[in-house]
Amino acid sequence: MIPLMNRATETQRKHPRVRDEKAVEIVETLGVKTAKYDKLVRHECVVARTIMFDEALRDLITRYPDATVVNLGCGLDNRFARVDNGRIRWYDLDLPDSIEVRRKVFSDTERRTMLPVSVLDDSWTEKVKAGNPGMVIAVAEGLLMYLSREENARVLELL
Repeated sequence: MIPLMNRATETQRKHPRVRDEKAVEIVETLGVKTAKYDKLVRHECVVARTIMFDEALRDLITRYPDATVVNLGCGLDNRFARVDNGRIRWYDLDLPDSIEVRRKVFSDTERRTMLPVSVLDDSWTEKVKAGNPGMVIAVAEGLLMYLSREENARVLELL
């Protein structure tokens, strides 16, 4: 919830550094008060991290415009809308209960699919269809720090 709230409040600032109208919509739909989630230091860290991840991903997508992107532990992130080039294939992967909530505000499309499965379960790798030339880009913002060393090794093994 914290990154979602921070992206929503940043979007509503006079000169936002990150624009995420979907985050604003979700916060309004949920009726959640953002103040307790939006502490200045944490807000700045989330905004900086969002900008860095978006820029790095845009650079990779520029180099590999037909890539497949897998957003591991996606939560309520809407990065696809911020970096989409009109060609990439995108998978939002998270635990089934998270995807259930996500489906209330996002829908699968021709190029964007939600996968309700743990990042540690190898079944998701069979569902991801690599684009041309077989390039898969994995995004794991705010996920790996919650996993053990063994679990992180498992994620890297699956990738």
